[in-house]
Amino acid sequence: MNLTGFVQALLINVGVIAGLNDPQYKVTPVGFLNMLLENPATTQISNLSSLQQGMDREIKLRYLQRGLESSVTDRDDCDTPIGAVWKETSLGSPLYSKIGLFIPDSDFRKYQEEASRTLSAGTPSAPLMTGLYNLLLTQIQAMLQKIDGNLVSAQATKFGVNVVTGKADATAVNFATTISQTDGITKILSDFAANEMVDIPILVGNGAVNNWQLAQGMKTGVDQGGFGASKVKFYNDFKTSTLWGANHFGVFSEGTVGLVDYNKNVGAFAGQKGASIFFTLPIPVQLANGTLTTFKLDAQLKYEDCPIYDAEGAKIADRGWKVILSKYYGLFNLPADAFATGDKLAGVNGSFRYVGASA
Repeated sequence: MNLTGFVQALLINVGVIAGLNDPQYKVTPVGFLNMLLENPATTQISNLSSLQQGMDREIKLRYLQRGLESSVTDRDDCDTPIGAVWKETSLGSPLYSKIGLFIPDSDFRKYQEEASRTLSAGTPSAPLMTGLYNLLLTQIQAMLQKIDGNLVSAQATKFGVNVVTGKADATAVNFATTISQTDGITKILSDFAANEMVDIPILVGNGAVNNWQLAQGMKTGVDQGGFGASKVKFYNDFKTSTLWGANHFGVFSEGTVGLVDYNKNVGAFAGQKGASIFFTLPIPVQLANGTLTTFKLDAQLKYEDCPIYDAEGAKIADRGWKVILSKYYGLFNLPADAFATGDKLAGVNGSFRYVGASA
């Protein structure tokens, strides 16, 4: 971000000195949100059109329960007592996060010429000044942090039953320096199989489990017991310490938890509306696995063509540009009745809560 001024000859952009540690673009890792973006669930919002038009205020999803053994008969007849009935669940009112930025014209006059040039961004294309777009990128980390915190908080009440304990409470595990057949990572993998979950377990949390995973990452071969690094996906999230509990972590099965989001500034609700332009803006986000993805935000671009004064008549803002970024989203977990009453997995939703300790 080379928005250096030309009035002060000795003004140097901090990025020139800090290099890769430039605080302007440094984003604190957001573990749970990273996990959701890297491992998306295949969900379909059944009332998406109504949400975008403002007619509905709840996100709704459809699903089917798997069949029960008790529904199977031993008689050859034409009776069809089984009915595959679609069920619908509501994720509640969408979560909403917004951040705004105002840049007065006087600031742009201090920047180099290229900062005032416009670029086309978003859908539909909106003319953003290069300087304004770069400044927006420095604020995105705050937006992602807020979204991550809201999602971690929402997950706190959504953990399902673990069939091994029959409860949704946190199961205690101890991480020793050697592999145990009854505790630690072995117990997590054993519980995962007992709940009929497949693929690699996904872990999100803090404390002891993070320390364990850091130690696993140091392995270049096998340890003294002949064991290599544990085969799990792990995402550290500092917010879980206060929102779930110290040393608490979640174990998730891919596809059973997901980010459900939508944009409102689309179709007839996009474009020029009065003094504002409404559009969607894709923001580049680097995931924990090193890949880049885009996170699409709703955006409003508005030019304030008159100075703003307070009640006492003092000018508090000059003419300039306002940009408002916002996002509607929700957290999907398998419904509590995804498995019918009588099914051995009744109450299981693919999200399991644990609390770790270092043995």
